[in-house]
Amino acid sequence: MKKTTIKLWKMLVCVFLFGAVFSSCEKEENLRETDENLATDLQEPPFKNYMVISESSDLTKSVENSLKTSGSEIISSIPEIGISIVSSKDVNFIENTMKKKNIDAVVPDYEIAWIPTSKGIEANLPEATPSIGSTEPYYYYDYLWGLEAIDAPDAWNAGFTGSGASVFILDSGIDAEHVELAPNLNTSLSASFVPGEDWNVLESTPFDNHGTHVAGTIAAAQNGLGLIGVAPHAELVAVKVLSEFTGSGAFSSINAGIVYAGENSADVINMSLGATLNKNGKLVDANGDPYKIPAKYVMEIVNAQQKAIDYAYKKGSTIIASAGNDGVNYDGNSAYIKLPGGLNNVVTVSATAPEGYDWTADYTNFDIPASYTTHGKSLVDIAAPGGDGDVALDDMILSTGNNNSLFWSAGTSMAAPHVSGVAALIIAKNGGDMSPQEVTKQIEKTADKVDGNGQSTFFGKGRINAYRAVTE
Repeated sequence: MKKTTIKLWKMLVCVFLFGAVFSSCEKEENLRETDENLATDLQEPPFKNYMVISESSDLTKSVENSLKTSGSEIISSIPEIGISIVSSKDVNFIENTMKKKNIDAVVPDYEIAWIPTSKGIEANLPEATPSIGSTEPYYYYDYLWGLEAIDAPDAWNAGFTGSGASVFILDSGIDAEHVELAPNLNTSLSASFVPGEDWNVLESTPFDNHGTHVAGTIAAAQNGLGLIGVAPHAELVAVKVLSEFTGSGAFSSINAGIVYAGENSADVINMSLGATLNKNGKLVDANGDPYKIPAKYVMEIVNAQQKAIDYAYKKGSTIIASAGNDGVNYDGNSAYIKLPGGLNNVVTVSATAPEGYDWTADYTNFDIPASYTTHGKSLVDIAAPGGDGDVALDDMILSTGNNNSLFWSAGTSMAAPHVSGVAALIIAKNGGDMSPQEVTKQIEKTADKVDGNGQSTFFGKGRINAYRAVTE
């Protein structure tokens, strides 16, 4: 049994994630040639299995039967999008398998870090007697500045709290016993696609569990115990696609989690995770570690994940992803693509932050682009509070951690769940009858134009506004 007292931690190292861009409903997937010469000494990422992609989902079973007869082992399957995860000792597996019928592509199922490693330190904050919003001690003490920045309290006061909407969190698991999350967590639907790991993180896992932090920003419950999320009455579902110990996972795990969420009627899918691919075969994970893969695999990996995204999108899921934390302007850098954020039908989020936040000040500008945030008019769709740590730790985002702890973190990983919470508010208001395209349009139409009209380099269509999203 996990501890029942809430502890508060502060991050010394921000949690930064990669993601990418949504532009209307269509994103550019053609990667231009560049003059970049990839280092010949870069290693190929590790992998245990292969993704065998059938020509159509209807052929998945026959393909798997063919593979079994040749001595391969089917580890798992995503029949909805025609992908089989296969283990084989054949050193020429790809070449030999491509000779079989009904197979579109075969690629290694690479395992990379989709979220970076991080460290934290305990912090002492004032105790408060529980006094929607003002009953939560850390909201009362103005530590949850992100909620103020997007006018979430006004949305609650207008009667919109996300009740009836579901948010599936594709991440590194969630602390199911956390007192701030348990009231909203659907444990029967929560699932893991990481072999050997349960979706409910272990008690021995460090406090700074990434998925747990993301969950608190979306829907920490209104219970007077400390925090409150953007959509405090929304349903949470944990879909573990990354290891809680390393932040790493296989491409197939991400794809399987997306399809699972869509198949189970997820209203919103939050993916605060990502990797960067280059047409020439360079792959950079969330820790900034570069790898080299055969260039021919790049678009096959991209297309496989696009199939998963399209499946969930057609099932009615609004898909939110983090934009990235490399601080790069991606305008003119179309040789690079971010997964999953760079795919069609994904809303991509950049990060904002205050600078030296002081809760006693009469006015604080919360709309400063975070120092790390990836940007570019061709990349960013919308902006949201992600925090920063280059001036003061209070500039970061406070949310839930493992074993009933709380901790501070920063990154576009923290910005994306603010948008997912607003999406839940919109969907709940409309009884779940809105399409993902309509939800996206409402998010963008009601965003505050903090950097002029049109598409902003750092803010996309603007910084989200929860109140306007449910009242206009």
